[in-house]
Amino acid sequence: MRTPSNIYIIVLDACRADKFGCYGFTRQTTPIVDALAADPDAVIFRRHYVQGTWTKPSTASLFSGLLVRQHGVVDGEIPSQDSRTTSSFRTQALAPQISTLAERMRDAGFATFAVLQNQHLASNYGFGRGFTTYQALSYDVHGGDYALVKRFIDLVGSTPGRQFGYLHVRGCHYPFEPSGRDGEYIQQYGFPYDEAARRKAGVDLTTAAVKDQINEGILRLTADDIRFLNLLYEARLHRSDGFVGSVLTKLRETGRYDDSLIMVTADHGEELYDHHGYGHGHALWEVLMHIPLIVKFPHGCKPPALGHEVDALTAVVDVMPSLLAFSGQSPPQRTAGLPVFMGASRDYIVSENVEFGEWAVIRDGYKLIEKKPEPLLFNLGNDPTESANLAANDASRVAAMRTFARQVFSAATQESVAAPVIDEHLPAGALENLRNLGYLK
Repeated sequence: MRTPSNIYIIVLDACRADKFGCYGFTRQTTPIVDALAADPDAVIFRRHYVQGTWTKPSTASLFSGLLVRQHGVVDGEIPSQDSRTTSSFRTQALAPQISTLAERMRDAGFATFAVLQNQHLASNYGFGRGFTTYQALSYDVHGGDYALVKRFIDLVGSTPGRQFGYLHVRGCHYPFEPSGRDGEYIQQYGFPYDEAARRKAGVDLTTAAVKDQINEGILRLTADDIRFLNLLYEARLHRSDGFVGSVLTKLRETGRYDDSLIMVTADHGEELYDHHGYGHGHALWEVLMHIPLIVKFPHGCKPPALGHEVDALTAVVDVMPSLLAFSGQSPPQRTAGLPVFMGASRDYIVSENVEFGEWAVIRDGYKLIEKKPEPLLFNLGNDPTESANLAANDASRVAAMRTFARQVFSAATQESVAAPVIDEHLPAGALENLRNLGYLK
């Protein structure tokens, strides 16, 4: 198997798997990604899961191959007297002793570059290590995802040699302001809905402020509100699909497509009032944990152990060891992941929501969510929407899954590192963008 000339990772923020056509959604949300998934050299990983349900811990797991409690990057803004000032920001960073995927690719001779707009993934928080070019900005109004994609394809066209490129677009992240909507999609699938009147009633989906109101039960959505929220989300996904198309077009124009490994995924999903919640980072439902993973291998180089679809469980922590193995490199010195791209299989998933003291484990077709006041147990094969809690009637399974998860977490804790705390003064605009996205009060 020859080493790929290029490796590209495209992350669509907050884009859950069940809204993609290649994962069974019936509307035309992702025709371009669906076509990529249909490529004879592509593989669809059907049951791919995150280790954390918001961007920072999930991306840290992607870059390191470590569980959340191993890399320790769990906090975005850390409350303190200093961080209550108008410009001070305190946050966690990826520890310097943790080897990153980009560092390994750089050392293997790849030209490394990343383009994204997310203050939580700033270069000085450890996420830029190993990238020769790393452009990470807070979300702004100066072109948004369009500017990101343009910069990325410019780097594809101007960077010599083998490339390792990472693109992270805003994707489906709330809020759903009018400028970020795909008008054609809304026109095709829209329905009569008085958005202005609902805004006056407090259901303003163009701001992040409704997230806490919904999740705290202060604001309840009607059936039409939920339908409209899903419409906006799908329109944002359709728009993001077009960004993937722009990258694929550039790769074909530059002759890099056939000899490249191209990976399309997300950092977490999004709850659209599925369990009377909204957004992400607040829970461990399937709509937050289950994300897409489509991998197009270099032409003729798909590992023989893989079919067109993989139904076995895979995890974000598997990406680093998989890419290293496929590119002919030694495995990470320390990882929670497996080289699933080469046919390795795992039999469980663990994910954590550290802020709320909750965790989830998936094993043998069942999912246990450990939370207060009582655990939740679901048979995912019979109940993929997690509507029937079986915990009260299957205490032995709950106990066994608790024991197993605690063993996994105990071993991970013994290998954990302390995440450094970074204090810095951010421009007022950067802080305002974080507030607009619901990350600051």
